[in-house]
Amino acid sequence: MDTANDFRLLVAEDAVARLERRIRQWGMPWPVNKSKALELVERARKALLRLKYSFLPSEMILESEELKTIVDSAVQLRALIFPEVMPKLEGSRRMALAEIRYSLIILLGLPNRIRLGEDNHPEWAIDVVGVKVTRVEELRGASNLYYTRAAAGNIAFTIVTNLREIREGEVRAAAILPPVEFHGVISEAMYASEPLEEKYLGKRVPRRLLSPEVKAQVIRLVSGK
Repeated sequence: MDTANDFRLLVAEDAVARLERRIRQWGMPWPVNKSKALELVERARKALLRLKYSFLPSEMILESEELKTIVDSAVQLRALIFPEVMPKLEGSRRMALAEIRYSLIILLGLPNRIRLGEDNHPEWAIDVVGVKVTRVEELRGASNLYYTRAAAGNIAFTIVTNLREIREGEVRAAAILPPVEFHGVISEAMYASEPLEEKYLGKRVPRRLLSPEVKAQVIRLVSGK
């Protein structure tokens, strides 16, 4: 693998940077051991850097101590950061939590994305899962935007979209991207396909069925634009 330029590792690097920033700027209404959390972030960063310049094939990356370290660090961070009972959050705190969740999803899901193979496709850098649209309504205060809820098993997302044709009951691909706020609503993903067959619900959606916007969003993410 050309690990130095692989989108999966570049997006993971971005996720580590987001975690570090949110932990350093901690403003949640519960305490966190910042020194321990930052130690885990640095542990993941160093392991990721070693992988980035390893140029190992995917099979060897999957067996590497570095990948295990990244996942283990994310597991420990999740346990360290999230309280047993989540209080209701407002304003910038909600966005901070959403970004932490997104970053941990990226790190925890890295092994599954490496298993996709040697090729370097931007669409492989994030999770893209089939979800069922469970709610659609106009977004209050916005024109041509819709507030929707979508789910796959016990996983649910809030997604703000401009797709006029979106309908409850449809199965569509949801690309899990950094959260974005629209008129006070945090969107956790982006619809990334036309309506799909039910068989894709809860599963990774093949690249051939995805909107070109997924590729564009990932390239934009790693380029910092």
